[in-house]
Amino acid sequence: MKSLFYEEAAKNWNEALPLGNGFLGAMVFGGTGIERLSLNEDSLWYGGFKNRVNPDARESIPKIRELLEEDKLDEAQILADETFAACPDSQCHYEPLCDLLIQQESSYELQSLHGMRWLNDKDMSKLEIENHNYKRELDLDYGIMKVEYNGHDNRKYKREIFISNPSRVLVMDFEGEPSRILMRRDRYLSKLEKIDNNTIVLSGQTGDGGVSYVAVCRVLGEEVCARNSLIKAGGKFKLYLAAATSYRYEDPKAKALEWVDKASKVDYEILKKEHMSDFNQYMKRCYLELKSDTTSKDELEYMPTNLRLKRFVEKKDDLGLINTYFTFGRYLLLSSSREGSLPANLQGIWNKDFLPAWDSKFTININTQMNYWPAESLNLSDLHKPLFDHLFRMLPKGKEVAKEMYNADGFVAHHNTDLWGDCAPQDTYGASTYWQMGAAWLSLHIAEHYFFTKDLDFLRENVVIMEEAAKFLMETMQKNKDGFYYVSPSVSPENKYLTKDKKKGTLTNCAAMDAQITYELMKDLCICEKALGKETKKYQDFVEKLHPIVVENGLIKEWIRDYEEIDLGHRHISHLFALYPGSQIKSKAAQTQVKLDKAGQTMPDKSEIFTAARNTLERRLANGGGYTGWSRAWIICMWARLLDGDKAWENIVALLEKSTLTNLLDNHPPFQIDGNFGSIAGISEMLLQSHEGFINILPALPKAWKEGKVYGLRARGAYTVNISWKENAYTAEIIPDFKGTLKLADGKEIEHEAKEKIEIKRHYIY
Repeated sequence: MKSLFYEEAAKNWNEALPLGNGFLGAMVFGGTGIERLSLNEDSLWYGGFKNRVNPDARESIPKIRELLEEDKLDEAQILADETFAACPDSQCHYEPLCDLLIQQESSYELQSLHGMRWLNDKDMSKLEIENHNYKRELDLDYGIMKVEYNGHDNRKYKREIFISNPSRVLVMDFEGEPSRILMRRDRYLSKLEKIDNNTIVLSGQTGDGGVSYVAVCRVLGEEVCARNSLIKAGGKFKLYLAAATSYRYEDPKAKALEWVDKASKVDYEILKKEHMSDFNQYMKRCYLELKSDTTSKDELEYMPTNLRLKRFVEKKDDLGLINTYFTFGRYLLLSSSREGSLPANLQGIWNKDFLPAWDSKFTININTQMNYWPAESLNLSDLHKPLFDHLFRMLPKGKEVAKEMYNADGFVAHHNTDLWGDCAPQDTYGASTYWQMGAAWLSLHIAEHYFFTKDLDFLRENVVIMEEAAKFLMETMQKNKDGFYYVSPSVSPENKYLTKDKKKGTLTNCAAMDAQITYELMKDLCICEKALGKETKKYQDFVEKLHPIVVENGLIKEWIRDYEEIDLGHRHISHLFALYPGSQIKSKAAQTQVKLDKAGQTMPDKSEIFTAARNTLERRLANGGGYTGWSRAWIICMWARLLDGDKAWENIVALLEKSTLTNLLDNHPPFQIDGNFGSIAGISEMLLQSHEGFINILPALPKAWKEGKVYGLRARGAYTVNISWKENAYTAEIIPDFKGTLKLADGKEIEHEAKEKIEIKRHYIY
């Protein structure tokens, strides 16, 4: 069993432990005097949809392009700020649902309870009662949290909490003191009412045109009595809580009550068993077991997670913690992204603030994409679906923005979107606002899902997203004097440049990332459309007129023109998109396997691009790069693609040392979940790669990982791969979903039937 456990309650939100079913999320503190659950519902966002497109954008964009071509950067920036930026400039933001508070009798005198605002910044340890033998534990395999301790009178206190996806209800089995149960939402609340002797309901609406929300809490057990805004209960009770909004339901109160009614009539053990079965069916698909040879397994298994993390930072020899971290990443995706839910946002589903950092939205210039990097390779393909669903919410809005702003057909999105699928520019920050590539990048996830599953029905239904994103680019990209296409106006996400005459700029018509994303999209469309029996010539022709990678002085240029970087250690490494998550920068194995081009001529040696990518990454790191959690996670993925396992491992260590909270959540700072997802995607790339048309087993294994096994990885081509290794040798079992030909990195090809087990044994050299 993989778990996180601690010998004291959480002092603050950043130490609490997450539960979720994709729709409802909770950060559980495990308090003794006051138990606090900070709750979220995934569709509870502030405000409704607004058409924010600047009416002057359509006429000004051609002029902005002209000014950029003439290097009149200041004029172009001013005109963009006045006419390109949306009005109002901000989309909707994600909000908390409420706090569920259980105040035990012996703590009544400590503090009256007001709202979440009062609790958010409070050191909750000051509200603890005397206790010993304390333990709070989160079971990652089954999604259940337990809290146990002995009180001052040596009474046994216990509670068990889970959030069930099948029943859509948070369930708690409580054993302790007589308690008061409250729901609190600070001043942002319309109504809190008793509807029967066991049930209270919290409700309200979020802003102009925003959703209506409802949370229903029911308590069954000893001496239960609802008193308007709270419920009093004896020392043993079962608690059921459900939430719904008008985003999905015409009558959210009726829906939440329906869920609570059904769940509260089912035996607790049956509810729990149903939840465990549902949760574990995903968790058991894939696991990692790295073996340490320098530490005592028994010693570490009984060490609290916060102390184990501290020890790892000091000694770096506890590979068992990496196993737990890997499992935790998969746990988080399962808990924040389920069929029918919204995609995981910047904080997954867990947010305590009414005005959260970066609005806790879907930031689509890397962060939302990073959330789903591990979905396919780590055998959670079905959890990818909320992202695809949201792309269809965005599609009509994105087509409207394309027409109103650019006078073009197709699908465009800028660097953020929200609950409503808003695709207009967000903010007025020059280094990010004017980026046009959000729809194009997101649409690559459609291709990736197909490459991993070979599901033609899925592709047939979803390829329109890719086609519409490509249509917009083909209509709006400009041609330079050499005949190559470029995006204008744009930026290289969130970076700045310096011109030859020492002018600072952000707005550009030459960002390398734009061409790299476009290249990847057109290349993937050629493969996908061919699989569907469609014509691909227009995409093939367009690919040939792109210039995505330019090497100069041994480095890959971030801007195709002669600009200098101002921030050499910037967190975004956009010009290495082609390395990861793209697939344009090839390893030596890929170059030797593809010997001839379509004309039958020997392919040019591109090893200098692979070397330049490494040089570029090293330069970024040498100047302080990787200082945010998500950026460090991206770097792990890049080192894996560069086939340097030791460097990848070095950055995993740095991520845990510098950007990981004691509950193992990623710390930007503040908390941001993409680093958790990006880092486990990087671990999967270290163990298995399949982006170059063949399967490469243990391509970036660090020397420190001398022995281990991984079960249930997925590879493109619809393969499941199990690997075990020890003493410079490995055994791999590869199981295909379909009949076909397996291609390996050494050039060997193996014909196979569907579900046939293929065993491969090899020696390897670090």
